[in-house]
Amino acid sequence: MAQHPNEARVRDAYAAFAKGDLDGALADLADDAVFHFNGEGPISGDHKRREAIEKALIDTFELTGGTQALDIHSVFADDRHAVVALHETATRNDGATLDIEEAHVLTIDPDGKITNLWDLPADPEAHDRFFDGR
Repeated sequence: MAQHPNEARVRDAYAAFAKGDLDGALADLADDAVFHFNGEGPISGDHKRREAIEKALIDTFELTGGTQALDIHSVFADDRHAVVALHETATRNDGATLDIEEAHVLTIDPDGKITNLWDLPADPEAHDRFFDGR
């Protein structure tokens, strides 16, 4: 069976992110996209539109000293959604570590633009502690 175009689109975005290519990672971002990150820290919340999403991703890069890695297990996609099953690791600048399974759920418009991303860690409290700086 052929790969769905949205699966390829999402895989390409994550591959670009892994290389530090933020423009490539966000190439298929809708103008009004929102990334939803749980928690109460400086990177938590709803990041609306490209500028805010870029800032959140750059802040994450700075918090982790560029150590954040998203190891993709699987991508499931159809015409409107994609689910990315992944393993995330990172080390904060103060030495704290993150090693967690999670899923990202994306909505995709008919033009192939990503409109939403929800970050869903298997252990939300551990994830929040790491990204909230505790």
